[in-house]
Parts: sequence; structure tokens; C-alpha cells
Amino acid sequence: MKQFHLSKMNRLKRRQEQTRVPVWSRVRTTCIAILLVCNVVLLAVLGCVKGYDAYLSHRTRTHMDAMLAERGILCGSSVYHVLDDCPEVYTMHADSAVQEALARALLTGTVTSGAEKGNTMVWTGENGSVSWASSGELDAQVGLYSEPEPASAEQAQKLLRRVLAKAGIDVPEKWMESTPLGEGSGNNGYSITIRQELEGTQLLGCGLTAVLEPGNELTLTGIWCTGDPQRMNVRALETYSAEQALFQLLGSDISFAQIISAQPVYVLSDKSGGRFTTVPCWRFSTENGDYVLNILTGDVVASADIDAGSTDTTEPVNWDDVDYDDGIIDDGQQSTDTGATGTDSLPETTETVGTGADADSDLDISWDERE
Repeated sequence: MKQFHLSKMNRLKRRQEQTRVPVWSRVRTTCIAILLVCNVVLLAVLGCVKGYDAYLSHRTRTHMDAMLAERGILCGSSVYHVLDDCPEVYTMHADSAVQEALARALLTGTVTSGAEKGNTMVWTGENGSVSWASSGELDAQVGLYSEPEPASAEQAQKLLRRVLAKAGIDVPEKWMESTPLGEGSGNNGYSITIRQELEGTQLLGCGLTAVLEPGNELTLTGIWCTGDPQRMNVRALETYSAEQALFQLLGSDISFAQIISAQPVYVLSDKSGGRFTTVPCWRFSTENGDYVLNILTGDVVASADIDAGSTDTTEPVNWDDVDYDDGIIDDGQQSTDTGATGTDSLPETTETVGTGADADSDLDISWDERE
């Protein structure tokens, strides 16, 4: 009797287990089906978005091709790809520590410093002098007598890179070009040009020219911007398109029949007090030469004029008409002048940018003529 009871209980237990298994199985199957449906829907939405983006890109490209064809202008497809990524706006403050470090790296003996005309620091040593203005203009006349005299242009570049590295100025070889001075096989000296770049983009009008004469007599002149760049968030640049760039270029007074290439560049807008702002630009190469387009104003000037340091002054940006975020972006974080804690994380030399009339006096982004 007892055995019969146990057998009956076992059969009942098995029936309950058999009843539970199909219920959980159906729930699991339903969940998997729902997830699969969600994935299919998401993939369909993603495909639609990408397809619509491709359609808009194709329509824009077709519109630009038609616009250029009406004027008989040829343009390579690579130009469109470059114009898709608009350069940013950066602001910097001159780093006096870097300036002094370079002066002490160039000078020997007892180094003395003093101010000249209030905005130019001058350092003197036993082997020469170094002056650096708040506008970024550097003028050094020194003798590197403790360094071995270079026997080739490559050695001259290495010597100059080594001296600059002592001040924390890292100059890649691709930024430098050197040519021998004079004729013949003897060491008549070397001329070395150094261009400056910011976040991988060239700063037009900024760079140094070094003349290293026999006996290691060095003359170092030019404009070099020191300080860490702080990105400014300009809303107008977030919606800037390749089509706008071509509209601005075609609206200028220059004449050309072919756009060979395009690349982003910066032009330094120098301000008093050692504050600098980069002007985002496009440099277009045409059969008639290179031209630089100021993205914020639409002004176009010859690239050679900027490289020579003498540009035609154009109207400054009216910041009442420019939609931008207050403050400076540092590592992806925005700091405003409302007392937010984000301001405390910025260096003391960083100033926030106001709006309206205050911005006109604080930030004049235009083709500035350097004094």
C-alpha cells in the first residue's frame, strides 16, 4: 500500500514538472521573438537613416556639381570629402614660461631679463639676446658656441630641434625645411624654415626662420604662438557644409576654372595681452594659385599674402550675428561665466567669451594686420 502511494506521488510530481516546462519554454520563446523583432526594427531604422543621409549627400553633391558646371568650373570629388570636416575655433594665451625657457636654452652665462615698450620681454646673456613680444613675434641673435657645428642641413635641423626641445617646443621633421647658404661644398651656413601647426592643421602666417651661419651664429625670427589651445564651441560651424564653402568661394572676386584641392588651415588673429584666436579657414588650390577663405566672414585672400604676413584687412566678424556657445570647451566640457564649477577646472589664463557688444571688443576674428 505504501509503495502504491509513493508511485502515485511520483507520477503526480512528473506531471507537474511536465506542465511547468512548456510554460517557461513558451515565455522564453516569446522573449526571444520580441528581441528579434526589435533588432529587425532597429536595423531597418538604421538602414533608413543611412539611406536618407546618402540621399541627402548625393542630392547636395549633384547640386554643387550643377552649380559649378554653370560657371564652367571643374572640381575633384576629393574636395567634397575634405570640406565635410570643418575646422574649429581655438583661443590661446601666450605662455611666458615657454618663452623664458627658450631664451635660457639659447643663452649662456648669466641671463638677465627686462621689459621693452611694455609688451616685449628681452633676455640677454653672454652669447646674445632674445626678445619675444606679446604678439608672438620672436627675434633671437645668439651664438651656439657650445654645440658642435653642423656639417649638413640634416645636422642643422637636428641642432635646432634639440635647442627648441629644451623649451618644450616639439617640432616634427616634416614641419622643417632647410637649404644651404651660398655656393660650393664648404659650410656656408643653412637657412631653416619651421611652420607651426595646431591640432594637425597649419597655422598660416606663423612660423620661424632660422639662419645658422658658420661658427654657429644663429638668427631666429618669426611669429610663434605658445600656450595650450582651448576650443570654442561655435554653433555656426556645427551646421557648416561643403555647399556653403563653395557658395562663399564662388561669391568672391577671384577668377578660376578649376579647384584642384582643398585643405583646412588656421590664421592667427593676434590680440594685445598675449591672447590669440584662430580663424578657421579653407585653403583652395586653383590653376591661378592658392586662396584662403575665412569661414566666418566669407572673405577670400591670396595664400601668399598671408604667408608673407601682409594681408588685406577685411571687415571683422559681427558676433551679434554669430550663434555660438558662451565659454571655452576644455576636453569636451563647456565652462561658462555663470559661476559654474567647470570654470574652476580651466587655467587661470583662460578667459570666457561674452556675447553681444562685449564679444566685439574681446574677440575680433578677421584678417588682422600684424604690427
